[in-house]
Amino acid sequence: MTTLVRPDVESAGTSAAGDHRSASFTGLPQLVRLVLRRDRVRLVLWVGGIVGLVVATAASIVGLYDTPEDLERYARLVRGNTALIVQAGPGYGLDDPTTGAVVMNEMGIWTLVAAALMSVFMVVRHTRTEEETERAEMIRALPVGRHAQLAAAMIGVTIANVLVATGVAISLMAYDLAAAGSVAYSLSLIGVGSVFAGGAAVASQVASGSRTALALGGAAIAASFVLRAIGDVNESVLTWLSPLGWGQGIRAYADERWWVLVLPVLATVGLLAAAVGLQARRDLGAGLLPERAGPSVAAPRLSTPGALAWRLQRGAMFGWMTGIGLLAFFYGIVADQAESILEDNPEMEDFLAQLGEGSILDAFLSTAVLMLALIATGFTIASVLRLRSEELAGRVEPVLATPTPRWRWAVSHLAVAVAGTVVLMLVTGALTGLGLALASGDTSTFWPIVGASSAMVPAMLVLAGVALLSYGVSPRWALVSWGGFAYTLVIGLLGSALDLPQWALNVSPFTHVPAMPAAGFTWTPMVVLLTVAVLLGAAGVRAFERRDIS
Repeated sequence: MTTLVRPDVESAGTSAAGDHRSASFTGLPQLVRLVLRRDRVRLVLWVGGIVGLVVATAASIVGLYDTPEDLERYARLVRGNTALIVQAGPGYGLDDPTTGAVVMNEMGIWTLVAAALMSVFMVVRHTRTEEETERAEMIRALPVGRHAQLAAAMIGVTIANVLVATGVAISLMAYDLAAAGSVAYSLSLIGVGSVFAGGAAVASQVASGSRTALALGGAAIAASFVLRAIGDVNESVLTWLSPLGWGQGIRAYADERWWVLVLPVLATVGLLAAAVGLQARRDLGAGLLPERAGPSVAAPRLSTPGALAWRLQRGAMFGWMTGIGLLAFFYGIVADQAESILEDNPEMEDFLAQLGEGSILDAFLSTAVLMLALIATGFTIASVLRLRSEELAGRVEPVLATPTPRWRWAVSHLAVAVAGTVVLMLVTGALTGLGLALASGDTSTFWPIVGASSAMVPAMLVLAGVALLSYGVSPRWALVSWGGFAYTLVIGLLGSALDLPQWALNVSPFTHVPAMPAAGFTWTPMVVLLTVAVLLGAAGVRAFERRDIS
C-alpha cells in the first residue's frame, strides 16, 4: 500500500517544527544584554586579570632570557624533567628554544586553567544559580524560550573568552613574539574555555544546586590537569583525553598544529547538545539528580549555629579534601624524580644555592606545598563567604530571629572555615608525604612535609580574615577577598619571575611563611600572621554587627 501525504500538511508540519525551535530561543538578544550588564564588573576583573598575568609573564621572560645562551640554559633546566613537566607541561619548542616557547612553558597551562575557571563560574552563575534563586521563574514568566537563558549564558561566556584571547594575542605580539604562535594560543584559550563552559552547562542540568554544579566543574578541571600531567610525563594518549592537553597540544611557537582546534569544537558542540537535551527533560528549578528530602523535624544536634554551619559546609569540605588530596598524592609520587634534575642540569644546583634553598627534593616539596596551599585557600575563602550566600538567600533572618546573636552566627561559619582549613592542610601534607614514601621507600620526609603543609595555615587564615572583614562591611564588598586571592596566586606562582619590588611581595601573607622543608621553621612570622588574622576577623564580626541585613 502506498501512503500519500498532502504537500500542504507536510509543509505545515515542517513550519510548526521550525517555529517551535525558534520559540525555544525567544528573547535571546535581551538576555545576552542582561548577562553582559550583570557581569560587566566581573568581566573587567577576569579579562584584566588573565591578560595582566600574560603581560607580566611575557615582560619578565623577555627581560630575563634575552640571548640564545640564556634560552638554552632555561631549556636544559626544563627538558625531560618530570617534576617540571607536571607543573608546566611537555615543553613544546624547547628543543630549539625561542622566547615564545619559554613564555608558553611558564604561563601557558595556568592561563588555560584561568580561562576554564572563568567559563565555569560564568555559566553556572547564569543558569543553575538563576534557577536556585528563583530569578529564572520571573524571567520565564515573560515571553522567553526554554533554552534562551542557557544560550545567553554560552554567548556571554564566548564573548568573555574572545575578549581574553584578543587581549592575550595583542599582548604577546606587542613583545615581538611570532604572530602565528600568538594567534594559535589565543584560539586555544577560546577552545578550552568553551569546552569547560559546555561541561558547566551539563553540570547545571544534572545538579540541583549551584555549589554542586561548581564542584562538578572544578572536578572536571582538576581531572583534566591530572590527565594532562600523567600523559605528558609518560608521553601517552592520556594527554589527548584532557581539554587542557588540547590547549597545549596546538604547540604555540613550536610548529603549530592547527588541526587540534577541531577537538574543542567537537567537544563543545557535543556538550551543548547534551545540555539542551537534558534541559528539555527536567522541570525548571530541579536537577536530574534531585535533592534528598530532609526530615520533617530537625535533629537536636542542629540546634546550635555551629552545628548548622557544619551541616551546610561539610559537603564542600569533603569535596575540596578529595580533589586537593588526590593532587597532593600525585605531587608526592613525582617528587621522587626531582633529584634527577641534578644529573642533567648542574646549573639548577647553582641556581638553588643562590636562592639559599636546600636539596632539589626539598625545593620541589616547598614549591608543591605552596601551590597546594594556594589552591586550598579557595576553600578557606569560599567557606567564610558562605555567610554571604546565606544572607542573600534570605536564610539568615530565621536564624537571627531566634535568641542567636549575630556574632555567634558569624563566628560559627568562621570556625568551620578555620577547622576545615587545618584539616585540609593536614590531609594535604599527609598524602604528599605518603605519595613520596611509596615512590621512594623513604618515610623520613613524611612528618617534615606535614609540618610544611601545616605552616601554611596562618597565611590562609589571614585571607579568611580579609574575607570576613569585606563581608562584614557589605555583601557587595565580599568579592574583594577574591581579588586578594588572585593577587596571592600571582605572587605565589610568578613572584620570582616578575621581578617585583619587595613591598609588593610582602603584601602576600604566603611570602612570610618559611619555605619548609627547604628552610627552617621560625615562630615569629607564624605569630604575626595569626595575630593579623585574629584582628581582621574581629573587625569583620564587629562590622557585621553594626550594619543592616540585606
